[in-house]
Amino acid sequence: MTQRRRQFENKRSSSHQENTANGEKIAAAVARSTRRRTTPHSGHRSRFDYLLKFFTKNKLLVSISSYIPIIFIFLICLLVVYFVVILFINSQKYEYTNVPLKLPKLVNINDTAPENNPERFWGTYRSNLYFGIKHRSSQSLGGGLMWFDYEKIQQSNDQFLRHWCDHNDRLPSYGWTYHDGEMFGIEQIQDDNLHLQVEWVKRLGGQHGGDWTTRINVTPQLNKTKPVSLFFYFHHDLPWMDEIITSKKSDNEQYRLTTVRGQTNELDAFTIKFKIPSGAHSQIPIIRSLTERLPLHNVHQTILRRLVPYDTASASNSRKQQQQQDRYFVLQDQEIKYYEHNFFILQLTLPQPVVQPFTFDIIYESDSVNRQNELSGVHFNELITQLQKQFDERFESIFQLKTKQNMEIKKINFARSTLSNLLGGIAYFTGQSLVAHPNQKTPDDYWLTNLYTAVPSRSFFPRGFLWDEGFHNLLIARWNKNITYDILSHWLDLLNDNGWIPREMILGLEARARVPQEFIIQYSTNANPPTFFLTVDSLLKTNLNFNNNNDANKLQTFIKRLETWYKWYNRTQIGQSPFTYRWRGRNSSSIYELNPKTLTSGLDDYPRSSHPTDDERHLDLRCWMMLASNVIGKLYQKLNGKNNENNVYIDYAHLLADNERLNHQHWSETDGMYADYGLHTDHVHLQRVNIPSKQQQQQQQQQQTHMIRQVTNQSDLTYKFVKHFGYVSLFPLMTKILKPNSLKLDKLLTDLTNPTLLWTSFGLRSLSQTSALYNTRNTEHDPPYWRGAIWINMNYMVLNALNYYSKTPGPYQEKAKTVYQQLRTNLLNNMYRVYEKTGFVWEQYNDKTGNGQGTHPFTGWSSLIVLIMAELYDG
Repeated sequence: MTQRRRQFENKRSSSHQENTANGEKIAAAVARSTRRRTTPHSGHRSRFDYLLKFFTKNKLLVSISSYIPIIFIFLICLLVVYFVVILFINSQKYEYTNVPLKLPKLVNINDTAPENNPERFWGTYRSNLYFGIKHRSSQSLGGGLMWFDYEKIQQSNDQFLRHWCDHNDRLPSYGWTYHDGEMFGIEQIQDDNLHLQVEWVKRLGGQHGGDWTTRINVTPQLNKTKPVSLFFYFHHDLPWMDEIITSKKSDNEQYRLTTVRGQTNELDAFTIKFKIPSGAHSQIPIIRSLTERLPLHNVHQTILRRLVPYDTASASNSRKQQQQQDRYFVLQDQEIKYYEHNFFILQLTLPQPVVQPFTFDIIYESDSVNRQNELSGVHFNELITQLQKQFDERFESIFQLKTKQNMEIKKINFARSTLSNLLGGIAYFTGQSLVAHPNQKTPDDYWLTNLYTAVPSRSFFPRGFLWDEGFHNLLIARWNKNITYDILSHWLDLLNDNGWIPREMILGLEARARVPQEFIIQYSTNANPPTFFLTVDSLLKTNLNFNNNNDANKLQTFIKRLETWYKWYNRTQIGQSPFTYRWRGRNSSSIYELNPKTLTSGLDDYPRSSHPTDDERHLDLRCWMMLASNVIGKLYQKLNGKNNENNVYIDYAHLLADNERLNHQHWSETDGMYADYGLHTDHVHLQRVNIPSKQQQQQQQQQQTHMIRQVTNQSDLTYKFVKHFGYVSLFPLMTKILKPNSLKLDKLLTDLTNPTLLWTSFGLRSLSQTSALYNTRNTEHDPPYWRGAIWINMNYMVLNALNYYSKTPGPYQEKAKTVYQQLRTNLLNNMYRVYEKTGFVWEQYNDKTGNGQGTHPFTGWSSLIVLIMAELYDG
């Protein structure tokens, strides 16, 4: 502790009068042992001379000296044993990283089986694809859609084949207009040359998940009469095909594949039928099929390798085009060995000109279903129309948008589509994460696991993110709390024996293929905001019936795992001073970052103290811990029917929420704001300098330059409050810690509406314009991320709090109401405007223009706009 910091702390402590006896007893776990310093004794030379003289004159000791080699060897052995034990202890400590928590699993092996959960067995769980389907099993039969963009087929890259959701495809728009998360979905995909409407519907029955049908409606664009080529494939880890059936309507027509028969352990026997296009078109489609043995993540590249021009595809082809203007690329003919292959694909090509819409049906039928009719034609139309009607009725009953002021039908459709894209983004993964302790040289595999989760973005983040998922389920729980129970159960089963959950779950080779190598390993010391406590808190306040055995039983199974998770935070993320917390994972030796990132906080490059130390205090983490303490305490109250008496979690939440203690540790009187605390200076900048490598020095090559952080005023580098007003400063408001009569609440409400700080016509920006790091790059390669952009999850939390303070008696009630109404209007109008303009919901919004930026579509936590429109908060 420096002299300046001691003076600062003494000054604040002298003005801080409080009784902490009870608090220190409750927070005994955060006590720190002191270290004793010893100094070497003087006179050691004379003592050595005395001992030498004593030993040489004592005969007994001289005789003992003959045993010195044995004693020496014995001591060496003891030392070796000691180091072996230490290594064993350390290895055990690291081994705990990939050892599951020793509590009963929330998701047992049969819980996702079709006989126990038929509604969610089959689903569009390959949400990283424009359209993909699978069932919830470790070894699933998965299907996927592909198509050509013939405008780009002559280019050297592979962007002409649409498969994975990808920004580089530059599709004008795509997304679900309907999806209920269980039984059906309707997706619109607009490409340059055609429009696809993909309809998927499920019909329950039998013992193996029932039947389903996918209908692909293709509408060519006017004045763009290009060929159309569609692919649909199926894949399983093991060979699954029993029979492939072909047919033809006339002697002059080529054989076309119509049916594939298959069987797997979980699905038993089934049939897949392909209904070749119907519609007002005159051309006979070109049909090709292919079987292979390959891993799922290699499908895209395999298809590219197997494509050949149609006129050279087969020597026996009698249907070559006479006046061909475009080359049609089709799958190369080969001998089909379906009995030993695990991959099947069908290609359907309509040569140009294609000017009339057509449909293509893929029908899956389980042999265990006693059906009266095939799920196609009129039966398909009737069922999907019925499910759409039920969706609309349920949507209005929950969100009641028709009763809201200025809520025209286009905005209601926007909200419906946004919810549908969140539900349609739910995925099911199987695999092992790569995890490590920071001291490990090589990572370990986490245990093999399944994960049922929503994803933030199908195109850029098609995997599970811990802190995103808590926000996702604020909306999902309003629509279907059983889906939320299912998601929570899968995530909480990821707790290891220390109580840690990886912050990103990258499961399976297909998911891993979308992640840069440096981000794959998850470190077991790193946390992430525990937003599942937000979800559980919302359930407790709005959506649970404790007279319902299902609700009570679910929470009873959750509580021990939530408690273990909470204790991990309280043990590993604790601060140096009582009631303070610090995010681990910041790089104190970084020279390339203007301000070392705090990825673990979820806010990435949001400014913290410029020089990370163990003495930092992070305001947002303290508020998250208050929320978590409060939620666990309330859970015990609800389940045990007891009040606050002897509830240590409620007591600790009160200590963390104590406004006087909070102000002492996080309020900057000088700056008039809540803030982090640490070793900090704003006098930093990135400067380009020469850093020659050893090889360059030896070969006298031209030196490389890098942007390195420079501190321009060392005297300003002191322990202080971090003067960067932004989202972190609002956490005492967002988590409703502030008392309704607090003067600090009044100050925050005033600052919220100041345009030079956070207020914009589009929502609250993440960092004040007065901050020295506003909209600045953190490295020469990293553009600003949480340094000015508008994020919907944080705006939702602010609106949630403003709604609370506007309904709670106090001197600032009306002020909170006014700010609430203005902020809600700004957010809604801007997000809808951008959606109408671009066809997408975005990751973040520009604070100067309101335009969408970052990745798209981003219907993860940005989908919270639906709750904002409906004004559904947690009270």
